[in-house]
Amino acid sequence: MKKTFKKQMAVVFGAIAMIGYLSVRFFPAQEQSASPVISTKDETKHMQIYMMDSDKTLVPLSIPVSEEMSEEDKLALMFSYMSGKQEIKGFTPLFTKECTLQSSSIKNGIVSLYFDDSLKNYDKENELRILEAITWGATQFHDIEQVKLYLNDKQLTSMPNAQTPIPEILNRSIGINHFETSTTTLHDSASLTVFYTKKVQGNEYMVPKSKRVAQSQGDALKASVENILSDISVSSALDQPLYADDIKVSSFDVYDGSLIVNLNKNILASNRTVKQDVYNALVLSLAALPGIEKVEVRVDGVTVSPKDQKEDMVSVYALTYNEVQF
Repeated sequence: MKKTFKKQMAVVFGAIAMIGYLSVRFFPAQEQSASPVISTKDETKHMQIYMMDSDKTLVPLSIPVSEEMSEEDKLALMFSYMSGKQEIKGFTPLFTKECTLQSSSIKNGIVSLYFDDSLKNYDKENELRILEAITWGATQFHDIEQVKLYLNDKQLTSMPNAQTPIPEILNRSIGINHFETSTTTLHDSASLTVFYTKKVQGNEYMVPKSKRVAQSQGDALKASVENILSDISVSSALDQPLYADDIKVSSFDVYDGSLIVNLNKNILASNRTVKQDVYNALVLSLAALPGIEKVEVRVDGVTVSPKDQKEDMVSVYALTYNEVQF
């Protein structure tokens, strides 16, 4: 594994711990409906589409798909939903009119997406959300790590309507749900993504939110904490499930894409079972790290997981959450 993984782990664990501490002070406890559940299902039976709510927050929704569908067909279906193929309560299409994916090709971990002028069918103020939704949606598949966009057979270096720059290497390091103004330097930094819960028209969803952390030669953990401090009040509509729990990481290990995390006992409920909402936030946040394919959570060296989960180590590609039933 690359040495950068351990540095990334330190950043995430420090961020999660700091979120727990800060949220005790800034987010009062409040009653919520049942927590959203993540499950480990056959990845070929579901795919994610990223839709936007009234606050312009991107929410990943899991929809059922046929096992026989190719990844190219799933990508075309993704743009169909983003264009309003079917109404989903609480969410709006990202495109104002239909955006048609003309074709796609996958080679060496890179997917090339080809569009005609229908790619321009969106409002300028939503351009960054469009770019994030395309990138995160396309890279959900295990053999796709990077995205290239083409408009009328010409590769794009910026989005067509508001000219948001497209990084030379377009992948999930672009982040998601930035509550920042799009600038030419927005993506010239590291990205830290942590999952929160958000209620949309009475239903709770797990939502990823990224914070840009300036590249630094100094202490990466310190830089992350400072940025979390400045970001804590950005969106009161997003609630971190760790707000009432002093969850601490005692150790972690990474090997061959697998991440094992040892936590203190605060992740356990009074009946000694794992707290579902905390487990959801932690596992999804760790799964968002580049290069991580499996996650295992332990307390005092013993694996813990929700009672309906059979596997000790969870495959990132088998995680299903925010399921939408039609």
